[in-house]
Amino acid sequence: MHLRISAHKIITIVSVGLGIVLLIVILAEPRHARSKDTPATPIASAGRTVAGSQPVSVLLHPAAPAEAPFIVKDTETDSPGTNIVTRIVTFSARVDGTPPPVLQWKVDHGKGYEPLTGATNNVFRIGNAQVYDSGFYSLFATNCAGSIHTAPQQLAVTEGED
Repeated sequence: MHLRISAHKIITIVSVGLGIVLLIVILAEPRHARSKDTPATPIASAGRTVAGSQPVSVLLHPAAPAEAPFIVKDTETDSPGTNIVTRIVTFSARVDGTPPPVLQWKVDHGKGYEPLTGATNNVFRIGNAQVYDSGFYSLFATNCAGSIHTAPQQLAVTEGED
């Protein structure tokens, strides 16, 4: 983005990602102040002179505006309701946003949600369900614009038969 602050000064704002923004001030000579035989004055930058007789403009696309996470597909599970121990249970959900949110599956065993170690993508699988796995499972998503979590799905695991 270019901002003209006077007839001789232009500020260029360039976003290079990850919240880094460069401000470039260009001190332009008025066209009538220089003859065709006089080379352009080099641009000063941080106490140094940029080589070359003509200033060069480089335009980078500004960073996309941040968008809070939103639910694309709410929590689903292949659990039939009550499960016997040793069953494989899968939870899935899909959340999007800009920048892409950080994902974390959490479980509530009755004392508040706790993160599940290593469960940081759209799918969470319990390979050998046990009674202590019973609880409510939800996918939490966070980025710089906000956070959200999917609807909790209950998992009940008992010893015995289906």
